[in-house]
Amino acid sequence: MEVGTAAAAIEAGTGGHVVLGLPSELGETSGEPSRETSLREALEAMRSARPRRLTLVVPTAGDPLGLSGVGPFTQAAVLAGLGVTIEYADGSYGWVPERDARGSSYEGVRWSVLPGAAAAATLTVDPDRIVEQADRALRRALRAAAATLGDVDLARWRPEVAAGRAAADAALRASAPAFPPGWPVSARMLGERAIALWRLLRVAGSDHGAVSASGSAVRVETLRSLSHVVRETTMTAFNVPAAALLRDSGVR
Repeated sequence: MEVGTAAAAIEAGTGGHVVLGLPSELGETSGEPSRETSLREALEAMRSARPRRLTLVVPTAGDPLGLSGVGPFTQAAVLAGLGVTIEYADGSYGWVPERDARGSSYEGVRWSVLPGAAAAATLTVDPDRIVEQADRALRRALRAAAATLGDVDLARWRPEVAAGRAAADAALRASAPAFPPGWPVSARMLGERAIALWRLLRVAGSDHGAVSASGSAVRVETLRSLSHVVRETTMTAFNVPAAALLRDSGVR
C-alpha cells in the first residue's frame, strides 16, 4: 500500500494524526525531539529505514500481552492499551497513541515514539494455519463465556443498562478497520470480528450487574479471560500476515 493511502486509511474518521519524537535515524532532522511530524512523513521514514518486523500489541494492566521486557514503551503501551513495535537492524522503537484534543473542534491522535521497544515473537510458519487456530480458539472462548455468563446473569432487560446496550449496538455498527489490499481474507475477517468483540467487551466491562456478589466476581473473571483471547486474536490477525508479507517482500 502506498504511504499516502495508508496514512489516509489510518486517519479516517479522526482529526488527523501526528508523530512525536521521531529519531534522527528515522528522518527527524530538526534536532528538536519534541517536534511533531505528520503521520505520512513518519510512515515514509519508517519504510525508508527498512523495518524487519512490525508488531501490534494490546496489553492491559496485569496482562502485558505481546510485550517482552520492561521500560518506557511497555509502561506507555499498558497505559494506552495499545502500541506498535517496529524493529530495525540496529534497534527498535515503539509507537504509542493517545487522544489529541485541541480546542472544541479538533480531536486527533498523537503518537509518541519510544526507543527500545520489544515484542514477543510472532509465529510465521504456515500463517494460514495459525489464523485458523486463532479462529477456533476465539469460537471456543465465546461459547465458554456465553455459558458461564448465562449462569450468573439474569436474561432480562434492565433499564439502568440501556445506555450500555446502546453503546454495544454502536460498537457493532462501527466501521471495521481498513486492511491493506492483498491482506489474507481469513485474517481480515478474523480481525474485523475480534475488533468488534473488543469494543463490546469494553462496554460489558462497565456493567457489573449479576444476581449476587459471587456471580459478579465470576462475571468479571470471565470477561477478563475472554478479553485476553480477543486481544490475542486481534494481534494474530494483524501480526502473522504482516510478518509473512515482510518476509516475502525481501525486506529482511
